[in-house]
Amino acid sequence: MALSVCIMLLSIATLSGFKQEIEQKISDVQGDFIIDSGRNIESGEPFPMSDTDVVAMLGIKQIKGVSRVVPTASKACIVKSEEDIEGLMAKGIDSQSLEYFEGAYRLQRGFKHPMNSWCWISENTAKRLRLDTGNRITVVFFVTDENGNSRPRARRLTINGIYQTGIQKIDAQMILVDQSMLARFFPENKTYTQLEIWADKSTENNSLRREILSAIPNAYIRLNTLQEYNRLIFDWLAILNTNVLIILILMALVAITGMSTTLLILIIERTSNIGLLMALGARTRDLSKLFVIQALIIAGVGIILGNLLTGLVVWGQNTFHWISLNEEIYFIPYVRLNLTIIDWLAVDVVAIFVIGMALWLPARYIRKIDLIKAITFK
Repeated sequence: MALSVCIMLLSIATLSGFKQEIEQKISDVQGDFIIDSGRNIESGEPFPMSDTDVVAMLGIKQIKGVSRVVPTASKACIVKSEEDIEGLMAKGIDSQSLEYFEGAYRLQRGFKHPMNSWCWISENTAKRLRLDTGNRITVVFFVTDENGNSRPRARRLTINGIYQTGIQKIDAQMILVDQSMLARFFPENKTYTQLEIWADKSTENNSLRREILSAIPNAYIRLNTLQEYNRLIFDWLAILNTNVLIILILMALVAITGMSTTLLILIIERTSNIGLLMALGARTRDLSKLFVIQALIIAGVGIILGNLLTGLVVWGQNTFHWISLNEEIYFIPYVRLNLTIIDWLAVDVVAIFVIGMALWLPARYIRKIDLIKAITFK
């Protein structure tokens, strides 16, 4: 019983902690809400928005619950090193965002390159292209000329830093560049492709979403939540709910089977006592209730032990990180267990209730006991 309760609690704690850590990491990079062009398609190059619309939407930062609003730009590019070439997505950021990014994800830094001819690449990209800080790379953008033809325009950039967010989708595709440099490759009066919005952690996202929607100037601009903007990642996380549900059902069946067997053993061991009590006038219903209560006491002790064991495992994992993960696959370096009081109480109460209901079936075995045989039972 203790092991079943412990495994159920740890399954919930693992799923909750895993989803929370990944969501927090993505939120730190992209924000809780993303406003972009309604013409965008998944995995395609984003379309720029009108500067007039962007300026109008900067007022969103005055909405209660919004902590930060940052306009950014992204554009597809080709990165060429001395030995290799690769297609990436260049993201332009300002100095304030770069300072935050540097503090949160910097692994290695080179020198401060003057003007705006710098870039930051991920550790994964640096390994693939065999690059390091201080190296110079050629970044090629494609722009549309007056005749509607696409023409390449190149820039030589110096790698000023190497970062690692741990999110493969971001690290494998994104290169950070100066926003003012990237703006030169967009049409006139169209500098940004998206607005990234960070919300206060205490704010309810649904109500905040409605307020942000009311500030969007036209129907050609859309609002995405973090989950909608990274649909593939969160669809993968949703699949994990099924795995945890299966574990909960299996552990519940194990607990019910174990307690039912325990109750039957208790009844069989005291068959002679049951016969004696029945001869004295005890009702089978009262005897069944007595044995169910005894089994529930045993189950209660098991639940308490399971809670203590769970608390020990949660504290140990969050403190010493016993179980580590491959960050390139799972986005996080170790499992962080997260278990709320509500989760704890829900598992305990449901376990007691379900087991109590299930114990009435084996308790009915008392009705089949023959009085004469029970008294002489040895």
